[in-house]
Amino acid sequence: MNSSNVQKNTSDLKFSQAMSRGFYEELTGWFTRRSHRLIPFEEVKEKLDLWFVTDIGIQSVQLDAIIGSQGRYQNFTRHFFPKEENLRNRWKNIDGVIASGRTLPPVTLYKVCNAYFVKDGHHRISVARAKKQDVIEARIYEYDCDVSLDDKTDIKQLAILETYHKFLKETGLKKQRKVDFHITVLGGYTVLMEHIQRHGFYLSERENRRISMEEAAVSWYDKIYAPLADLITKNGIMASFPHRTESDFYIWIVNYRKKQRREIISEDILQEDEAKSLIDAYARKYSGCFTKMFGRIKRWLGLVDYQ
Repeated sequence: MNSSNVQKNTSDLKFSQAMSRGFYEELTGWFTRRSHRLIPFEEVKEKLDLWFVTDIGIQSVQLDAIIGSQGRYQNFTRHFFPKEENLRNRWKNIDGVIASGRTLPPVTLYKVCNAYFVKDGHHRISVARAKKQDVIEARIYEYDCDVSLDDKTDIKQLAILETYHKFLKETGLKKQRKVDFHITVLGGYTVLMEHIQRHGFYLSERENRRISMEEAAVSWYDKIYAPLADLITKNGIMASFPHRTESDFYIWIVNYRKKQRREIISEDILQEDEAKSLIDAYARKYSGCFTKMFGRIKRWLGLVDYQ
């Protein structure tokens, strides 16, 4: 058997192994309830209003940072293992070119914050994955974006980021205070927006004038959110919930306050003593081992998004 046939057989075997790894990846994702899908770049562009792009040249990119695709997100798993038999011939050809020592052109990627999406070069990335490479050469086109994407972002988190983008756009807080709100549950930014709108209503009633959304947002952040977030951080409750954020806790504490009082709360700013008491009470109730374990089981079963 000549060397060409040997290489073809070797590439055949590599492709079959890569498909098996892809099947295993999707199977474990089903059991762990974690998405192993590539993110469609078309959805990212639409949901996050991506318009302004810059060619930043050729760079080495970590393969783990590539999380999505333009047009071919259904053909490969999250780690770019092939999912379809009709990819075999093209995949084998790429593997054969690399094995022969010839140089392939860089792949083409879109960059959004710390995440990358494939425009061209899906098979090259898949072969690189099969060869256990860490990086790949790529020509990169970077989009401006006001939210953060990284290698942990998935379809569900993209929906959260969409509401975060709209929240920042409507409130102007990113420009006014240079802050980052990170919420891990869908619907959280809607709750924050309701808080800002209610705060703006009370400001306008008290001052007898129209209060803009941006003015209401800045006042809410300075007088309500930031002091409570600071107390949450100082309390140390976040150490018991490392997968959650201070913005998550802000929402939970405020909602917990409403439950405790069993009434509609007027626009009174939390005093420090009351805030500390609420945070301590919430921590005692929800940071127990049994409660956290029960919460993990419910999240794994898909019954709730958070505890």
